[in-house]
Amino acid sequence: MAHSPRTEAARPELNPELASFEKTYKISKAIGAASAAVWLYGLVEVAFEDIFRAGFGIAVGASLALTMLLAMAAYIYFRVGMKTAESGGCAVSNGERGCSQPGCDSASGGCLGKFDREVGERIVQMERNKLALLLRRRIGVDIVLPLFWIAVGVKLTFSSVSAVQLGGVALVAASLGLAGARLYLGSSVFPRGTLLR
Repeated sequence: MAHSPRTEAARPELNPELASFEKTYKISKAIGAASAAVWLYGLVEVAFEDIFRAGFGIAVGASLALTMLLAMAAYIYFRVGMKTAESGGCAVSNGERGCSQPGCDSASGGCLGKFDREVGERIVQMERNKLALLLRRRIGVDIVLPLFWIAVGVKLTFSSVSAVQLGGVALVAASLGLAGARLYLGSSVFPRGTLLR
């Protein structure tokens, strides 16, 4: 797959506040995705053992296979249409490169650099505003759901069946990860002093 010179260049830097939010958002998404995969694994493992009475090896293997299959399907689904197109050459006039074409200006300066920086900042600000509307508060009532699954996972860890115990541990770990990602993201969307916002 060919990459355009513009995408290979360094990305224009955002202002410090938006750059900090973007970093937090990326980390939160990674933690959330990993936690969701572990949560799904734990739920499927408990279901295989409790409903289908599968043995420990079958429950673990089938849960891993199903979780990996669903994770790959989700990855492919979200990556469809994200391929980078190959860019053409720069139009040269009087020894200067054309500014309106991809790859014809540096990312750090000039008209394309300035445009890229402004667009990047607006996109990050839009993401932050949408999350503020979605989350509503730094610590919201949506934290109750992970707490519920933590309680369910703790109960399952005291089961006499090994597969159910392992599933319970996975549910606890995943729910802690989801709660942590939510709190971490909320602290970036609503900085200190806006707890009741």
